[in-house]
Amino acid sequence: MNVGNAKTRIRIRLTVLAVALVLILAGFPKPAVASEQIELFGYVRDLSGAPIANCYIDVSDENYASLKNTYTNEEGYYELSVPECELYHLWAGKTDSYLFVYVPQSKAATSGQVDFNLEAGANIIINAYDEQGNLLRNKDFRESSLFKIFATDLNDIPEYSYLGAVYDDQSNWDWNLAIPAFVVLPQTTYKIHVQYEVPEFGMLMLSADNEGKGYSVNEQGGGISINLNYELAKSELAMLKKDGDSTVAKEIKTSARHLSAAETYLSKTKLNMAKVVKELNSSLESSLWTHEELELARAKTDIEKYRKGDVQIKVVDANGKPLADSMIDFTQTSHDFLFGANPMGENGSYDAEVAELMKDAGINHSCITARWGIIEPEPGNFDWENIDGYQEIEEQLKQDFDLMGALSMWFYPNSDFVPSYMEDMDFQALKENVYDHMYTLADRYSGKIDTWEINEMNLAWANVLGLSDEQKSEICQVFASAVKEANPQAKVLNGSCALPYEFTDSTPFPELLKDDMPADIIGLEFYYSGTNTDGYHNLGLNLISVSDLLDQYATSGKPIYIKELSAPSSQVPGSPWWHQPWDEETQAEYLESFYTIAFSKPLVQDITWAWGVSDGDAFIRYGGLLDSNLKPKPAYFALKHLIDSWTSTAEGIVNAEGEYSFRGFAGDYDVNVSTPDGYSFKTTIHVTEQESNQVTIQCPN
Repeated sequence: MNVGNAKTRIRIRLTVLAVALVLILAGFPKPAVASEQIELFGYVRDLSGAPIANCYIDVSDENYASLKNTYTNEEGYYELSVPECELYHLWAGKTDSYLFVYVPQSKAATSGQVDFNLEAGANIIINAYDEQGNLLRNKDFRESSLFKIFATDLNDIPEYSYLGAVYDDQSNWDWNLAIPAFVVLPQTTYKIHVQYEVPEFGMLMLSADNEGKGYSVNEQGGGISINLNYELAKSELAMLKKDGDSTVAKEIKTSARHLSAAETYLSKTKLNMAKVVKELNSSLESSLWTHEELELARAKTDIEKYRKGDVQIKVVDANGKPLADSMIDFTQTSHDFLFGANPMGENGSYDAEVAELMKDAGINHSCITARWGIIEPEPGNFDWENIDGYQEIEEQLKQDFDLMGALSMWFYPNSDFVPSYMEDMDFQALKENVYDHMYTLADRYSGKIDTWEINEMNLAWANVLGLSDEQKSEICQVFASAVKEANPQAKVLNGSCALPYEFTDSTPFPELLKDDMPADIIGLEFYYSGTNTDGYHNLGLNLISVSDLLDQYATSGKPIYIKELSAPSSQVPGSPWWHQPWDEETQAEYLESFYTIAFSKPLVQDITWAWGVSDGDAFIRYGGLLDSNLKPKPAYFALKHLIDSWTSTAEGIVNAEGEYSFRGFAGDYDVNVSTPDGYSFKTTIHVTEQESNQVTIQCPN
């Protein structure tokens, strides 16, 4: 302690005497026991087993508060004594002349030996600038991107990397003032994704991929610097050029002109970075708006191509002779495509008012949430009240809702889905429980629920039982076997978050699906706007990214259900935005655009607005089609209008051969025929999309 002057020293002595007097009068307490020290030690080696000397080791507690640090010796060995904590986070990394030589690694431990094996590293240094042209250093860059920064391969699958920062002469060893950098594998190609604000367009995820070539560093310990603003604009323009056609040639030139102007400013000796950023943002704005509009225009064309079928009707009398000049009209009464909403009431219940509103909007699909812990609270003891009573399955069937057994197997840490007895089972007992449980469900509800869901098997936080990848695959096979043996017509939906790179501690969903994982249907979650009720700010995706994601999953050739989709009607501070801060009109516009793109994809068979159709129940804050008082919002009417526009009607007069042709959306139709002599009759037909539907209608008399 540095005591400033004599008066201060006197005050301190008087205070000490006073405290001592109090202790004498009260009796001295027992002396405090010194905090116990825990030994942490280990070796740091490269992948060949060679020791890494002078490697920095940092130890922090369970809350990531730094406790102590050291360096390895010539044998790559380190040891530290640290205060006792419940958990320690250890970090190992080595730099040379500011640049990382190995990819840093973190491990958690409680005590004892913690060894590291580090892979050779190189550096992609990110120079990003704000609108005023200021270089964004580490803290400001991460905050400006809402901490959404990722490195992947060119197919958007996470590639091994570490988001760190490198020091320079100006940072003065201050982590906040360092320059953000990805530490990557040498001679490996990377693509950078970052949440970036483009004025007049949105705060959304954008990608930099060097015009499709990616970024790589040849040598260990080497580095490249990229101007992120420039790379984003260049990459977006390249993607537009690749996807574009003559209809957007003018807009491509506009984007290219702004990019060229930025390049001119960058080449000047006296650099005005504010002007550079302004031109780059203008290029981005032009590219993104044009690309989204192009996607929507193509989607509308593809809807006509993929969602309709050709219908050739022939009207004949009882003897098979053509009934020429008969009047005929068609009205579509159902859709093969599933337009879903989930749940039909608060907290997963059934609410007749909500169900009626959804039915009136054209919704034909609902979910019965199969909460394992509620349905089977004890092994072999089933309680059907939640499905039969609380969710009113029979009432939903009366309303002609197609039903899916949602979240049927979800190892999320919640006793509703993982009862406590599961955690005490060995793996063999768990497999038996899964088989018995799913067989019982699929058998009981056969013909009522014919789709059962495996949910988020790839995500680290949905693995409360601590299953290995091999065990997950095996347990899912057991799930599928039970369902199909109980109901041979049943399908297994395997679902998770659509974006492969958001959760870097988890297996990318496309990678999971490549393995021996049952999936008759691929289920996708699109929570890529707004803020969840738990406070997590979602990544924001533009329509181009949505379209690309759906195309990526379509390469499997399997049906796709968009099983969960939502967007907010009010802006939450710190969350992304699309076109303008979220409000009710923007939510409606987003819904219309998203549905249009998704409906245009031939393998997409379902779009379900979930979780929560009202604001009082929505997983994304303000994400309901109805407000908290169950009043329909503009998004509700936008959906109703869309479904109406995708519902076919036709009328006309058959020709001399009794024939009439039209194209209609897939589903059931009521047909009315009036013959020239005044006789009328009705029938029904079914239209299958992308097929030639030949139908003969015979007059009953």
